[in-house]
Amino acid sequence: MSADNPTPAELALWHAECERKASQKSAKHEGMEWEEVAKIAAANLPETAPPLPYDMTEEGKRLARFRLLCPAEFMQAIKRPILANPSAFDAVAGWNGSFRGPLASGVTGTSKSRAAWSALGRLFVKENRSFEWFPVKRLVTEFERYESKDMADEFWRIRGNFHVLFVDDLDKINWQFESQQAALFQFYDWIYRAHKPCITTTNNKRDWWANKMGDAFTRRLFDDAHHAIQF
Repeated sequence: MSADNPTPAELALWHAECERKASQKSAKHEGMEWEEVAKIAAANLPETAPPLPYDMTEEGKRLARFRLLCPAEFMQAIKRPILANPSAFDAVAGWNGSFRGPLASGVTGTSKSRAAWSALGRLFVKENRSFEWFPVKRLVTEFERYESKDMADEFWRIRGNFHVLFVDDLDKINWQFESQQAALFQFYDWIYRAHKPCITTTNNKRDWWANKMGDAFTRRLFDDAHHAIQF
């Protein structure tokens, strides 16, 4: 067909050719089941969807929740040169979450709680293991509240729903009340019998606890319910 002045016959032939090609294209899917058509369409899609932003992933959502639970001071970067005992810190921070959990003991300011929160962050954010955190005063008052209503079994049932428990500053109970000492014994006896993974921190050594609570409790705390790590 002449590009400048096509004749009527040439125009007729050109239209006929266009219609033939269009009919061939549409005939490709005639008689095909809808599943086959869908497969053809899907084959033209990208092989993988674009990745979600990190904060929209399940791990990112857990990190956001962890930041709400963890005290801000323990979310800071770890400054290893100032750690009092780096090997003890690593032993607690690298705990795999199994029973028996670490009992971190040592004087104030040796990063025991920081190591515990480091372990919890990894286990929760990376491995999706739930945890419950107790400053010790809240632990004993919560237990006494349930026990006063004859609901101790419910207290243990709730604790059993978590993969990991964390009790901080164990020696800071109110020592004037024997009921709080009794609550500690019952708690760690349950930890041992239930094989519940638990991290505990204390500022005092084994002999101090033996003088305060006796040998039976000290064995439960240091040997049966935990493996002891001295900072």
